[in-house]
Amino acid sequence: MLRSMCLARIGLVAAIAVILGALTSPADAIAERRTSAAQRQSLTVIVYADFALVRDVRRLNVDRGRNRVVFDDVSPQMDPTTAFLTDLSASAPIWVHEHNFETAVLSPDAIFARAVGHTVLVIRYDQTPGRETRETAVLLSANGPILQFKDRIETGLPPSSRIAYLSIPSMRRTPGFVFDFESPQSGARPIGLAYLTGGLSWSADYVARLNQSDDQLDIDAFITLQNNSQFAFDNASVRVVAGNVQRATVQRTTTSDVYAVGGVAAPSNVYAGPSRPTRQPVLELYQYTLPQRTTLAAGETKQSLLLFARGIPAREIFEASAGGDFQTQNGVEQRPDVQVSLEFENDGHGLGVPLPTGIIHLYKNDQSGEPVFIGESAIGNIPRKDTVRMGLGPSFEVAVRRVQTEYREIPHLNMPTEYITAYRVTVKNAKSKSVALRYVEQINGVWQITNESLPHQKLSSDRVLWSIAVPAGGQTVLTFAVDTR
Repeated sequence: MLRSMCLARIGLVAAIAVILGALTSPADAIAERRTSAAQRQSLTVIVYADFALVRDVRRLNVDRGRNRVVFDDVSPQMDPTTAFLTDLSASAPIWVHEHNFETAVLSPDAIFARAVGHTVLVIRYDQTPGRETRETAVLLSANGPILQFKDRIETGLPPSSRIAYLSIPSMRRTPGFVFDFESPQSGARPIGLAYLTGGLSWSADYVARLNQSDDQLDIDAFITLQNNSQFAFDNASVRVVAGNVQRATVQRTTTSDVYAVGGVAAPSNVYAGPSRPTRQPVLELYQYTLPQRTTLAAGETKQSLLLFARGIPAREIFEASAGGDFQTQNGVEQRPDVQVSLEFENDGHGLGVPLPTGIIHLYKNDQSGEPVFIGESAIGNIPRKDTVRMGLGPSFEVAVRRVQTEYREIPHLNMPTEYITAYRVTVKNAKSKSVALRYVEQINGVWQITNESLPHQKLSSDRVLWSIAVPAGGQTVLTFAVDTR
């Protein structure tokens, strides 16, 4: 009986030991493999407005069962919550148990922090004899720092001193992404790591050149890539995505300001020429793939040709606006600015493609043939066959003078007061060519134009337009009267 009880206890202890052994066999006991860019088979970087999707495919040797792999050479600005592994061999998929992003890398601050509690070397430069003295001390605290020498404790480094270290702590040289995963079989296979990272962005830049008669444009459009991630993406297939991409945070949902485009260009509208990015729709987004692999060096700004177009018909637009209060007497002369813009159609001549949001930089050659920078203007997302307008600022040679010439109030019993006002608008043109001014008045309330020297066009319930032709070196006068209540 006693013997049976003893055997039972021994069996119970053995079972508990087995269970405890299983519970205390953490993932840390798994042999750790490291993989670097040397094992990389391909690298794809898809850049959005202010972030990027990276897909890094490497050939790894994996064991059957539990594996731990450290991916070195990843972006230090990666978002670890977006990372995932993909086994690109269809034979045996893997299952990821956990992953973590280790960003504690070797740096002066990290070495200093890890040296707390250890002996360091304090090197002091004595200016009088012009030599260095060395003394060991224990770094008690990084705050100060606090140093314990053989015969004293000092807070702060002594004057003209620096700290040297007797050993390097066990730390990673670069950030590493650690995956613990399970594989049903062993062997070499391609494994893809995908993640989102900050520090990468792109924009569209359009370089436009206006001809001497101001009626045609040549445009070269570029994809401008910026890499501020402190990491180089070598020999990468680079794509950029245009579209409104929604990203979520814990507190709120925001929409990234990226480039929305729409429509599909007819191939016959695009000139043949240097290799340019290929374009394809992805749901409500557009993706442009650069024709050749490239390296995005850390801190680099790189441009790649997006499109070029020649001989685009263009027109110069002059606009001015005034109005708003037609029920107040005011005889003071007003001088509204004449705003100048340049318009062209996104159709034909090498265009007729979705134009991502960007900046147009406009140039024109002077009489000697030297380029002059005229200005630049931001444009929104332009679908094919839509109008592109560049704002160029106020005109130097076209001026508008507006003055109230009549004001009357007519009260009515049990009805709103009637106001009759008249205006004279003088448009002067100092240019050597004629111009056409789009002049807009805003009229609030219930209104009616009772008299005018030029016909108007009603744009909306409170806006009217006059098209005023002004000869070269001359002027045109518009008069009109308004009845408002």
